[in-house]
Amino acid sequence: MKRLTMFLSVCLIVGASAFVAARSDGGDNPKGKKIRIGIYDNRPIAMAWFGSRFNPLEEKRREYDKAKAAGDEAKVKELGPWFPQFQRQLHFQGFGRAPVDDLLEPVKAEIAKFARDKQLAAITMSCDFTSDQVELIDVTDDLVKLYNPSEKMLQGLPEFRKTKPVKLSELANHKD
Repeated sequence: MKRLTMFLSVCLIVGASAFVAARSDGGDNPKGKKIRIGIYDNRPIAMAWFGSRFNPLEEKRREYDKAKAAGDEAKVKELGPWFPQFQRQLHFQGFGRAPVDDLLEPVKAEIAKFARDKQLAAITMSCDFTSDQVELIDVTDDLVKLYNPSEKMLQGLPEFRKTKPVKLSELANHKD
């Protein structure tokens, strides 16, 4: 019985050591091959989305004007607050560091294909920490292109990206 206990203990230790060694070598990630993560600047994404077919502003404006012309006060009252809320949200996303997951939603399938094609394990706005086993790839320009932006917008993005994001507290205190 004592031998069986000792044998099982040795098996457990060897197995645990093998598991730890495999994980430290990257496990299913071959040694030396880095995990690729796409990162992006949210601000150009917001700008590209704003100029895209996914932006509902014109549709909402037509709906509002139609309700106003028809004297539909309930619809006007319902739609009225949408415009300043929409503008405020886009200011946070376009000038600050605010998530753009809602803006990425319409191109989600294209993002998944892009990630597979570029062998990216994930795409995220930023990483607070990465180990030396991780390679960060800036995919901002690639994501922007999913919105079919104008050539003028594409040309202006490098200069725009040089500007620092506005602090969220400043955006929150800004009066439109």
